[in-house]
Amino acid sequence: MLLNSPNVDVLYDQRFNLPCINFRFKGKFTHLASELSTEAWAEAFAKNSSRFILIWDCSEMTGFEMSARKHWLDHMHKLHPQIDRIIVISDSIVIRGAARLMLKLFQFKSEVYNTHREVWDVYPAFV
Repeated sequence: MLLNSPNVDVLYDQRFNLPCINFRFKGKFTHLASELSTEAWAEAFAKNSSRFILIWDCSEMTGFEMSARKHWLDHMHKLHPQIDRIIVISDSIVIRGAARLMLKLFQFKSEVYNTHREVWDVYPAFV
Protein backbone atom coordinates (compact mmCIF):
# COMPACT_ATOMS: atom_id res chain seq x y z
CA MET A 1 0.00 0.00 0.00
CA LEU A 2 1.33 3.39 -0.99
CA LEU A 3 -1.00 5.36 1.29
CA ASN A 4 -3.62 4.57 3.90
CA SER A 5 -5.50 7.65 5.08
CA PRO A 6 -9.02 8.52 6.31
CA ASN A 7 -10.15 9.84 2.91
CA VAL A 8 -8.14 7.87 0.34
CA ASP A 9 -6.12 4.68 0.06
CA VAL A 10 -3.57 4.30 -2.71
CA LEU A 11 -2.43 0.84 -3.74
CA TYR A 12 0.12 -0.37 -6.27
CA ASP A 13 -1.43 -3.16 -8.29
CA GLN A 14 -0.16 -5.57 -10.93
CA ARG A 15 -3.36 -7.36 -11.96
CA PHE A 16 -3.44 -5.79 -15.42
CA ASN A 17 -1.09 -5.82 -18.38
CA LEU A 18 0.48 -2.59 -17.11
CA PRO A 19 1.35 -1.39 -13.60
CA CYS A 20 -1.69 0.06 -11.92
CA ILE A 21 -2.34 2.55 -9.16
CA ASN A 22 -5.68 2.05 -7.45
CA PHE A 23 -7.15 5.05 -5.59
CA ARG A 24 -9.98 4.17 -3.21
CA PHE A 25 -11.72 7.38 -2.18
CA LYS A 26 -13.63 7.39 1.12
CA GLY A 27 -16.04 10.10 2.20
CA LYS A 28 -15.29 13.64 1.12
CA PHE A 29 -12.12 14.11 -0.94
CA THR A 30 -10.33 16.96 0.82
CA HIS A 31 -7.41 19.13 -0.21
CA LEU A 32 -5.19 17.32 2.30
CA ALA A 33 -6.25 13.94 0.88
CA SER A 34 -5.43 15.23 -2.60
CA GLU A 35 -1.97 16.34 -1.50
CA LEU A 36 -1.20 13.04 0.24
CA SER A 37 -2.49 10.85 -2.58
CA THR A 38 -0.78 12.80 -5.37
CA GLU A 39 2.50 12.59 -3.44
CA ALA A 40 2.16 8.78 -3.27
CA TRP A 41 1.21 8.74 -6.96
CA ALA A 42 4.26 10.81 -7.96
CA GLU A 43 6.59 8.57 -5.97
CA ALA A 44 5.21 5.45 -7.67
CA PHE A 45 5.64 7.03 -11.11
CA ALA A 46 9.20 8.09 -10.24
CA LYS A 47 10.15 4.49 -9.34
CA ASN A 48 8.82 3.04 -12.61
CA SER A 49 9.07 4.89 -15.91
CA SER A 50 6.47 2.76 -17.71
CA ARG A 51 2.90 3.80 -18.41
CA PHE A 52 0.26 3.12 -15.75
CA ILE A 53 -3.42 2.35 -15.50
CA LEU A 54 -5.13 4.46 -12.85
CA ILE A 55 -8.25 3.22 -11.10
CA TRP A 56 -10.36 5.81 -9.37
CA ASP A 57 -12.66 3.82 -7.11
CA CYS A 58 -15.15 6.47 -6.06
CA SER A 59 -17.78 4.02 -4.83
CA GLU A 60 -17.39 5.31 -1.24
CA MET A 61 -16.80 8.97 -2.16
CA THR A 62 -19.48 11.38 -0.94
CA GLY A 63 -18.10 14.52 -2.58
CA PHE A 64 -14.99 16.61 -3.03
CA GLU A 65 -13.58 20.02 -2.24
CA MET A 66 -12.98 22.19 -5.29
CA SER A 67 -9.42 22.89 -4.12
CA ALA A 68 -8.79 19.13 -3.95
CA ARG A 69 -10.03 18.75 -7.52
CA LYS A 70 -7.82 21.61 -8.74
CA HIS A 71 -4.76 20.14 -7.02
CA TRP A 72 -5.56 16.73 -8.57
CA LEU A 73 -5.91 18.30 -12.04
CA ASP A 74 -2.55 20.06 -11.67
CA HIS A 75 -0.96 16.73 -10.81
CA MET A 76 -2.61 14.98 -13.76
CA HIS A 77 -1.15 17.64 -16.02
CA LYS A 78 2.38 17.05 -14.64
CA LEU A 79 2.26 13.26 -14.90
CA HIS A 80 0.10 12.75 -17.98
CA PRO A 81 2.84 11.13 -20.14
CA GLN A 82 2.85 8.06 -17.86
CA ILE A 83 -0.92 7.57 -17.80
CA ASP A 84 -2.13 4.87 -20.18
CA ARG A 85 -5.79 4.98 -19.17
CA ILE A 86 -8.08 5.74 -16.27
CA ILE A 87 -10.88 3.54 -14.98
CA VAL A 88 -13.51 5.29 -12.85
CA ILE A 89 -16.00 3.46 -10.63
CA SER A 90 -18.92 5.31 -9.03
CA ASP A 91 -22.67 4.88 -8.72
CA SER A 92 -23.04 8.67 -8.31
CA ILE A 93 -24.02 10.49 -11.48
CA VAL A 94 -22.49 13.70 -10.07
CA ILE A 95 -19.11 12.10 -9.38
CA ARG A 96 -19.10 10.26 -12.74
CA GLY A 97 -19.93 13.55 -14.48
CA ALA A 98 -17.13 15.42 -12.70
CA ALA A 99 -14.69 12.62 -13.55
CA ARG A 100 -15.74 12.64 -17.24
CA LEU A 101 -15.21 16.40 -17.38
CA MET A 102 -11.73 16.11 -15.85
CA LEU A 103 -10.78 13.30 -18.24
CA LYS A 104 -12.11 15.16 -21.26
CA LEU A 105 -9.82 18.10 -20.47
CA PHE A 106 -6.79 15.84 -20.93
CA GLN A 107 -8.27 13.53 -23.57
CA PHE A 108 -7.19 10.48 -21.61
CA LYS A 109 -8.29 7.05 -22.68
CA SER A 110 -10.86 6.35 -19.99
CA GLU A 111 -13.70 4.08 -18.96
CA VAL A 112 -16.42 4.96 -16.49
CA TYR A 113 -18.41 2.27 -14.66
CA ASN A 114 -21.28 2.35 -12.17
CA THR A 115 -20.18 -0.72 -10.18
CA HIS A 116 -17.24 -3.02 -9.52
CA ARG A 117 -19.22 -5.80 -11.19
CA GLU A 118 -19.20 -3.88 -14.49
CA VAL A 119 -15.42 -3.58 -14.28
CA TRP A 120 -15.08 -7.31 -13.56
CA ASP A 121 -17.18 -8.10 -16.64
CA VAL A 122 -14.69 -6.22 -18.82
CA TYR A 123 -11.51 -6.97 -16.84
CA PRO A 124 -11.72 -10.41 -15.16
CA ALA A 125 -8.27 -9.75 -13.62
CA PHE A 126 -9.89 -7.00 -11.54
CA VAL A 127 -11.52 -9.59 -9.23
